[in-house]
Amino acid sequence: MPKASTFCALVLLLAACQNDGAGPGSNPLPSSNADFQRAEGHPHPDSIPAVTDPRFIIKDVPRDTLFWIGNALRGGRTIGKAEGDLDEMLGTIRDVAVSDSVVYYADGNYSHVRAYDFEGHLVDILGGPGEGPGEMAWVMQVSVTGSGDSVYVVVGSGQYKISVFRRRRDGTHEFRNSFSSTVDFFNGAMCAMHGHVYTTGYKEDLSGVIHKHTLEGAYVSSFGARYNHDARIVRSTIAEWAILECNATHRTLLHLQKQAPIATAFTESGAVIWRIKFSDARIALAIAHYWKNRPYRVSIGQGVPWIGESRAPDIVGGASGDTFWLTRLELLSEERDRWVGHLYKVDVLSGRGEYVGPRPFNHTLQAGMRIQAIAQERLFVSRMTPFPQLGIHRMPSEIR
Repeated sequence: MPKASTFCALVLLLAACQNDGAGPGSNPLPSSNADFQRAEGHPHPDSIPAVTDPRFIIKDVPRDTLFWIGNALRGGRTIGKAEGDLDEMLGTIRDVAVSDSVVYYADGNYSHVRAYDFEGHLVDILGGPGEGPGEMAWVMQVSVTGSGDSVYVVVGSGQYKISVFRRRRDGTHEFRNSFSSTVDFFNGAMCAMHGHVYTTGYKEDLSGVIHKHTLEGAYVSSFGARYNHDARIVRSTIAEWAILECNATHRTLLHLQKQAPIATAFTESGAVIWRIKFSDARIALAIAHYWKNRPYRVSIGQGVPWIGESRAPDIVGGASGDTFWLTRLELLSEERDRWVGHLYKVDVLSGRGEYVGPRPFNHTLQAGMRIQAIAQERLFVSRMTPFPQLGIHRMPSEIR
């Protein structure tokens, strides 16, 4: 490992330790290495919004293990083979979106988006590598908006680029247009609904961290409070490391900061509807910055979790109807090879949350199964080992 990488890892490790180096995070941290003068872990506890209404504080209560997930996974369709044709071999599954009858996934290896029906048959391939019309590089996000004859697939890729495709009646797709978003969202999130695209990211002259554009590319507005810190790089990184999910049914957006156990719902115009907190979640610090003799250097990355800490709470894709689904992973073992996944249901309008339950499983963040979307009475999951696969499984009636 290069020296620079080793040093960055050391800073992140220190950002996840107490002042005595014996346990979970506290901030700010004292200097304990001659190579840097100060290190901080973010977000700082003082910067996490307070939630006092008990309706908006979700606690983990004893529940039966989520055996229904295992039962669901025993049926359905699985897409992806170790060897085969293009429609059978998947690349890196970056993101998943679901329409009325089609599941789309953004492929980071092939720089395109694939569309499959719920029986696992390839319907179409959208885009491809390049810089021309309908071509994309570093494909990261995909979202679907509209219904009937007006279904649009919105793809986010590198260089601030957003590409829009329209679904034809025969199930194929035509490229419509592309544009550059106002703010770079490569490390952030994107979703679309009702003729608009929303992205996360930071720009010094914009007060918000969520940015709204029309499907044609016109900038509309920015909203959502920025992180309060003197260093621009910290404000920027906190803004970028976020998750965003649109609920077209109720014209609501849910914003979740990856490093904090807080999720906030907004109207389409940016007004706060409610804010929830995972009261039992201790999130491992994930951002550290340090400097020496000015100007400062910066290290960004995942923190080192301790037993009982969680990493990166997430919003499950496919939000529709009255429900947002949220997850978090909690570390169970010193060897860091065993995690428990916690699943929550949150009412879109009220923010009232329900802890659905835990599901223990052996998990590594790189190779384990991930719930990508819950939509159309189905569970969509991805797995990267032993080779990339996308699963489509029926939800049991008791959990729909």
